[in-house]
Amino acid sequence: MNENTYKLIAAALLCTTIAAGALALNYNYQLSALEEDYQIVLSELEDFTAQVDIMIDYGNGTVQWYNDTRIQTGASVLDATVLACGAEYQTSDFGSFVTSVNSLEQDSTHFWMWSTYDDGWEVGMVGADQYNIYDGDIIGWTYTSF
Repeated sequence: MNENTYKLIAAALLCTTIAAGALALNYNYQLSALEEDYQIVLSELEDFTAQVDIMIDYGNGTVQWYNDTRIQTGASVLDATVLACGAEYQTSDFGSFVTSVNSLEQDSTHFWMWSTYDDGWEVGMVGADQYNIYDGDIIGWTYTSF
C-alpha cells in the first residue's frame, strides 16, 4: 500500500470516530431529557396515587412481599390485591371475598383473611372491597384454616 492509501484509511477512521462521538453525545442528551421527563411524570403521578406494601402469607411458612405497590388514591384492599397478585374474588351481599391469591385457592378448610399493620396486625372487619387504603399502608393476606 502506498502513502495515499494510508491517509485515506486514516481519514475514514477519523470521520467514523467523529460521527460515533456525535451520535454518543446525541444519545446522552436524549437520555438526560427522558430522565428529566420521567422525574416530572413521577412527581405528578405521586399526587394521584399511593404506595402500599402487601404481604402474602401462604400459611406454610412462605411469605411474599409486594413492596411499593402503586395504586390509585382511595383504592380498596381488594383493588390493590388484584393489581399486585392477580387475586380472584366473589361478590355477595356482604361484600367481596378473595377466593384465590397467586393461584392458591381457598378450599373446604382454608380461606384468605386480610389484615392491616399498625403497631401489630389487625384483622380487617369489613370486606376487602369496603376498606380504602392510603399511602404507606401495609396490608397482609393470610391463608388460614377455619
